[in-house]
Amino acid sequence: MQGIFIRNKKVAGMKVTGRSLLGLRLVICISLLVPALVQAQDNAGNVLRVTGRATITSPDGQIRKIEKGAQLKSTDIISTGARSHVRMKLEDESYIMVRPDSRVSIDDFKFIRKNEEENRGFFSLLKGGFRVITGLIKDKKKYKYRTTVATLGIRGTEFSVRVCSADCYDIDPVPKDGLFLEVHDMEVTITTKAGVYTFTKGQFAYVADSDSPAILLDGIPDVFDQSPIPPANPADC
Repeated sequence: MQGIFIRNKKVAGMKVTGRSLLGLRLVICISLLVPALVQAQDNAGNVLRVTGRATITSPDGQIRKIEKGAQLKSTDIISTGARSHVRMKLEDESYIMVRPDSRVSIDDFKFIRKNEEENRGFFSLLKGGFRVITGLIKDKKKYKYRTTVATLGIRGTEFSVRVCSADCYDIDPVPKDGLFLEVHDMEVTITTKAGVYTFTKGQFAYVADSDSPAILLDGIPDVFDQSPIPPANPADC
């Protein structure tokens, strides 16, 4: 079999040997591979299901329609229309179900299985509500949900949140403004300027505003009773 040998060649006016040409090829391959690796690490998750109309707003202000399988990135904002839901699965195997007329921001998310110290998940509920089941990020100091009323910390849990701000007209009678919480499993902490409050499985809570304490409710509030949200994990449907 006749072999192919690269002897001295000239490339763009420079003398290139077989060894240096091989090195050049390696540099090109690496330069093509690095962006793909960065993009993979930048991926926050994917959309599993879309019901109705929803959009993703990227950091540069571009808005695109959400479709099943759409890739999510850190700093994306997910918005849903009336009678619309979006179910997302993030890289740490957590799930978020965004309820109708809501906006959820993935503020800062990173998950690498072999590098737990850098893993983090910070989210903001800008409007409406969601249901969450948490995933594999172990450091709960680096996993929080912020709202206009309070910050929610978790301890391996599943919970639902809805914030009313003169916009919960689907409920009769219209509820007072504030944050409503339902804990489906484990514990959730609510932090306001008034203090830190812990609620456990089966409990419901209400916070009027960022200066007020979190109050334990006697029963399920109308925002969850009249307008329930599907489970975040599709296996629970």
